[in-house]
Parts: sequence; C-alpha cells; structure tokens
Amino acid sequence: MMLRHTTAKLALIPLAAFGALAVAAPTTVGASTKVTTVKAIETEFHIALSKTSFKPGTYLFEAENKGHATHALEITGPGLHNAMTADIQPGHSAKLKVTFKKGKYDVFCPVPGHKMLGMNVNLVITSTGKSSAKTTSTKSTSGGYGY
Repeated sequence: MMLRHTTAKLALIPLAAFGALAVAAPTTVGASTKVTTVKAIETEFHIALSKTSFKPGTYLFEAENKGHATHALEITGPGLHNAMTADIQPGHSAKLKVTFKKGKYDVFCPVPGHKMLGMNVNLVITSTGKSSAKTTSTKSTSGGYGY
C-alpha cells in the first residue's frame, strides 16, 4: 500500500512542474510581436534587399552570401549598437534581428573596403512606411584602388 501511494505522488511531480512553468511564463498581452523578414543577398560588390519600404518595427535580416568573397552584414542607426553578423563565407547565410525607429540607417558589408566598393544601402525610416532604400557607392574613378 505504501509503495502505491509513493508512486502516485511521484507521478504528480512532472504535472506540478509543468503547471508551475505555465503560470510563470511571461505574457505579452497587447504587445506587438510582429517580425518582418528581409532577405539581403550579398555579392561582389552589391547588397540587394527584398524590401525597399520600411516603417518603425522589428525586422529579421537573412543575409545570404551569393558571392565568391567573404562578406558580413552590419546595420547602424538610431538605437542600434553592434548590430552585425559574423563573417559569412560564400554560399552561407546569417541572420540579424534589429528594431528600427524613425531615422536614417545604413545597411552595409563591414569587411574592409566592401562598403566603399558599393555594398551599402541607406534607409530612411518614416512612421508612414513611405521610406526610401538607396544603394550608394563611393567607388573611385581614379584607377581602382580608392586612392
């Protein structure tokens, strides 16, 4: 009889633990958890974004290196600190999650020299979503080495 009583108590332990986890889980009533995915295709020396209109919110950038050189993805702007991927080898991908506020942002490859060669997209985030995405380049016409 004692063994059956102990076994019954042991069987309830996992259920009690599960119930405690369910009660302790945080809730996000009324909070927006929408994340918009943006593909960023990197090649030599260009970044193509799948989306060109942005408004404040959270975005998951899926950076894919379709080039032959190592690339990475970095985004700078209001509220972002160290928002960058590790180096991405050719044929590989990395993800970067950021939250945009109103303002100007720079999406670029931080590998030395790549931004200057054209791997740079400037974003202007507006509250209406009528933002602009513009690829910029500071390529030199002086012979190829930028000096």
